[in-house]
Amino acid sequence: MKSFDVKHNNTFPKKSKISHFTLKTISILVIAFLHISLCYANEINSNVISKGKKTQENKGDSIESMLKRNEKNSHLLFKENKINKEHSLLFDAIYKNIQTADITLKTGIDYKGFTSELDYVIKLKKTAIDGIIQNKNEFQTLRNITVTSVMLKELQARIEIQLAKINKNRTELSEMQSKIDSLTIKDALFILPKDQLNRRLYYDRYSQMSSDVNLLNKRFKDALDSIIKIQIIASNFKNDLQKDVIETDNIRKNEFVNLLSPDGNIFKPSSNKMSFYESFYYSLSKEVIVLLFFISNHINTILWMFLFILALIAYLITLKNKYKNGNLYYDIQLSKKIFKHPIACSVLISFTLFNFSFAFPPFAFTALVWLISMIALTIANKDYYGKKEMAVWGIYFIFIFLALFDNNILLHSVKEVFLILLLSFGIAAFNFYILKKDTGYINPMFRYTLYTVILFEIAAMLFIIFENNYNFGKLLMIVGATTILMYYLFVNTYRLIFDIINYSDFLKESDQERQMDIDHLEDNALNPKTNILFILCWLITISKSSYFFHSIVDPVVEFFTMTRTVGDINYSFKSIFLFFFILITAVFIAKIVSFLTSNTFASSNNSRGNKFGNWLLLVQITIFTVGLSLAFISSGIPIDRLTIIISALGVGIGFGLQTLVNNLVSGLIIAFEKPVNIGDVIEISGQMVKMKSIGIRSSVVTSFDGADVVIPNGDLLSQHLTNWTLSSNKKRTDIAIRVAFGTNLEQAKTLLFDILKSNSEVLQNPEPIVWVTEFNSSAINIVVKFWVSHIDFSSDVKSELIIAIDAVFRENNIEIPFPKEDIYMLNKKIQKKPVARKTIISF
Repeated sequence: MKSFDVKHNNTFPKKSKISHFTLKTISILVIAFLHISLCYANEINSNVISKGKKTQENKGDSIESMLKRNEKNSHLLFKENKINKEHSLLFDAIYKNIQTADITLKTGIDYKGFTSELDYVIKLKKTAIDGIIQNKNEFQTLRNITVTSVMLKELQARIEIQLAKINKNRTELSEMQSKIDSLTIKDALFILPKDQLNRRLYYDRYSQMSSDVNLLNKRFKDALDSIIKIQIIASNFKNDLQKDVIETDNIRKNEFVNLLSPDGNIFKPSSNKMSFYESFYYSLSKEVIVLLFFISNHINTILWMFLFILALIAYLITLKNKYKNGNLYYDIQLSKKIFKHPIACSVLISFTLFNFSFAFPPFAFTALVWLISMIALTIANKDYYGKKEMAVWGIYFIFIFLALFDNNILLHSVKEVFLILLLSFGIAAFNFYILKKDTGYINPMFRYTLYTVILFEIAAMLFIIFENNYNFGKLLMIVGATTILMYYLFVNTYRLIFDIINYSDFLKESDQERQMDIDHLEDNALNPKTNILFILCWLITISKSSYFFHSIVDPVVEFFTMTRTVGDINYSFKSIFLFFFILITAVFIAKIVSFLTSNTFASSNNSRGNKFGNWLLLVQITIFTVGLSLAFISSGIPIDRLTIIISALGVGIGFGLQTLVNNLVSGLIIAFEKPVNIGDVIEISGQMVKMKSIGIRSSVVTSFDGADVVIPNGDLLSQHLTNWTLSSNKKRTDIAIRVAFGTNLEQAKTLLFDILKSNSEVLQNPEPIVWVTEFNSSAINIVVKFWVSHIDFSSDVKSELIIAIDAVFRENNIEIPFPKEDIYMLNKKIQKKPVARKTIISF
């Protein structure tokens, strides 16, 4: 046992030692494994967390990148669309200008017309200077030199017009070309689209456009070269023409200086080898050319002259109708030639006045105007002149016609010299005859005119016969004949103008003034002032074509037309005069329109006769507006200057023109709303008046006492206004009647109805009314109500009815009582305090 225990004990310690070592080792390994596992797990967890974070970060980065890519793509798309749009707009603008230029090149430039016109003018210039500058005649006539000078100046004006057209066409073409070139060099045109399809379309369109522009530029170059070529030829011809004008003026000046010198043997045929008839046809062709060119160059003024004739004819016809409507036309026992011959009178007035508006007309034009005026004068006076006066005028007509005919002959001939002598002798002899037969009916002005003409004609014969002075003798003969003509034209025009003024003013007068002045409408005797005016017009007429007149007038014209500068504003005295002239003319036209549309003699039967009168205000405003615009445009004042005027008006309105603006706006309201019309009977401030005129700022009413009252339009609208004739001219009138107690009222009503029916002015529709209204203290009251067709008749009809009622009541013993009063006398002893009874008597 002991040995077992010992053996056992010896063995156990050895195994325990080994197990402890192993256990320790295993424990260390386990701990190490656990530590490694824990570290690995932590690492794995860290990696997972890091991977998750990275995933989230990558996801955020992808969204931001996507947004940036979308933004970039949107910008690229917008830029691409913008480029395409700009390309489209540029191509459209280029092709639009190409089409405009193509139309202008095809239709706007008349090279053939310019060339043919230039060739024609060059040919006429050769005709004009032939015999004056080239192939000079041995005998120069003053008339031929004058006509040549006028012809050259008209050709010069014609060339300037053509040059202005050429310059205008050249400027238009240059501007078109510059505009197209400016479009083709735009930067946006050279930006290529990114898209391949758009790029291919752009390339095709650009190629076509480039080809069209190159072709158009070639056409532009050809057109501009042609224009420049024509312009150079025209400019050179203009310079040559200017030299010929200067040389011709020098010849005229020499002839004027030597006007009193002899012209040689004028009774000997000249060296031009032309007969009288050949000289006449040569002169006629030259005068016709000058006349046509003058009319073409002054067509605007001539059109204004004919427009004035038409306006004057319309005015005279309207004036005649106003007299007929007023039943005055046949009461005037005068010639009334402005009404009987309105066309002839209008032509005579217009041609006489407008003849002074042409500064330097050729004598052919003046002679034509005078001839038409003479015919018009004959027609206008055929019912006014007596047989003797008409015979005198007929003989003067023949003398003046022959003188005008002779003055249009430009070349000297022996036959013409004898014609001049014959005309001078005939005119002088006839004037002597008129003066010898004078029994006092010739007015002093005509007598002095005859003496002056005799002096001119005798001087003409003396210079031709004794001085061999053809030019001055012919000039004196023409001046004498022209003096007679100017007397007739001036005196008749003066009388016709004053007849128009007097007949127009006559309608504005009251009935009593008309009765007094009706026989003096055509009293317009000449006075010293008119004689001075006649002499001044005569001097201008006879000297208008002379070199002396030109030497005086040209500097004055240049002074008034010279452009002056103040700051950045250019002006001339001519533009200032034109500005105020147009404004005055606009005011004058507005007044004429107002007069013609006024209902001077209102028709009682026509309730709508003057309903357009309200529109007159709008017409006047339109005339003023158009006149102001034309004044600014014609005078060359920039329209933008109107803003300064409007600003000044705004300041003025703000400080002190409120009332004025209120009246102006009220005038417009009256024009549009039409609460009143001209001729309406209105009641304002308790007074009955009639509308006479409606103006822009104020209106004029006429009271029935004859006073004209000016009422601002603002006051007219601000007050309570009763218009008795707004919708109709009919008016109801009442008559109050009193009959005695005991009167047979049915009989009285029957008699009153019979009286109302018997009066033609009382309307039966609406029917008249007879009412018995009340018992009064001393009578029974009856009211008669009836209508009349026009308010103007109401008082007259009421008066007639009262007279008829009184007569009928007397015949039928119907008493119209007067107020009665009963007085009672009381005894003072009985009643100490008497009571007085008062009765109010009402009539």
